[in-house]
Amino acid sequence: MNAQLTVFFFFPISGLLNTFGVYQTYYETHLLKDYSSSNVAWIGSIQSLFLMAVGVFIGPLYDAGHCRILLVTGTIFVALGFMLTSISTAYWSIFLAQGVLTGLGTSFLCIPSIAIVPPYFKPTRRPLAMGLATLGSGLAGVIYPIIFQSLQPALGFPWAVRVQGFISLALCLFAIIVARPRYAKNAKKRAFRTLFKGANLGDSFFILYVTSIFFNNLGFFEPLFYLETYAESRGGAGLTVTKYLLAILNASSIFGRLVPSALSRWFGVLNAFIITVSLSSVSIFYWISVSNIAGSIAVAVLYGFFSGGMVAFAPVVLTSLTKDLSYLGTRLGVLNIFKGVASVIGSPIGGAIIQRSGDYLGMQLFSAFSVLLTAVFASIIQVMMLKNKKLAT
Repeated sequence: MNAQLTVFFFFPISGLLNTFGVYQTYYETHLLKDYSSSNVAWIGSIQSLFLMAVGVFIGPLYDAGHCRILLVTGTIFVALGFMLTSISTAYWSIFLAQGVLTGLGTSFLCIPSIAIVPPYFKPTRRPLAMGLATLGSGLAGVIYPIIFQSLQPALGFPWAVRVQGFISLALCLFAIIVARPRYAKNAKKRAFRTLFKGANLGDSFFILYVTSIFFNNLGFFEPLFYLETYAESRGGAGLTVTKYLLAILNASSIFGRLVPSALSRWFGVLNAFIITVSLSSVSIFYWISVSNIAGSIAVAVLYGFFSGGMVAFAPVVLTSLTKDLSYLGTRLGVLNIFKGVASVIGSPIGGAIIQRSGDYLGMQLFSAFSVLLTAVFASIIQVMMLKNKKLAT
């Protein structure tokens, strides 16, 4: 049941990041048209930074038994972020409302929504359960862009944003009421400072995995931020389908979160993760060759599917590398620092490359190779694990 309930939290968490591309396009062409692509991308990137980097404090608080307080605080911040964004017209106010406040709110929701699931399931069932839990991100990535694209022309920017805010508030309130975290018996007796020691952060597998995920987030968001603007520059300008490429991508990610998660029972979690990440990189390399709207749709479907698997697998792999799940929140929090740093610099770097070169090729190569490095470091972990098993036998 808790795996199903976290769907409601993932709506306003990863769903907001996955839909920033529609805001990127709108801001560049309307509200913030005097600002560069890189400057606009900083709004989404700073949202990513706060979502992830604040986790170094959120994770230990969750492990110490404060789940309910975190969820309530996050819900309030997210709702305020939406409402303040709806009345913002200047770059600085949008940056603070959508970037900082909403990002901060999602940070309070993110780790609890992930860490609440694994203790309820056996290791063989966790990949599918956590894949189901992340469906909210994919669903939000479909629904939010459609809501924005449909309501913005009819009701204007303020009400298009407010409607999304009301939806997020309602879903979070429902999940807060019914969510039941399963804690270790001594969780609330732990001191905050001792949680980092117990989490075994110096473990070589953990360090390599943090490095792997850093490169993943460095290249992950570029297709989400720039797919629509790229399609417009390649024959898609004025076409209705161009406005819904992000929705198509996120709809495809729903299947990507389920199918690889189910297959991991046969291939193993880490092997399935390596395959999924590698194919995500291949889909970005394919993006380079696209020159029409049909190709852009194909990229949306392919990258959506494989990147959805990446999102679903990432916490599952960390769970498989964590011996004591009562410290999972703390480990997620530390991991999220590096995810946040990578996310905050990745998309602006992509935007700066576009601005400097006048083309998308450099940004696409930067994104594709970054994601590919994720597979490389994950493969190193797999080799080390196999080597340790041979030495043990």
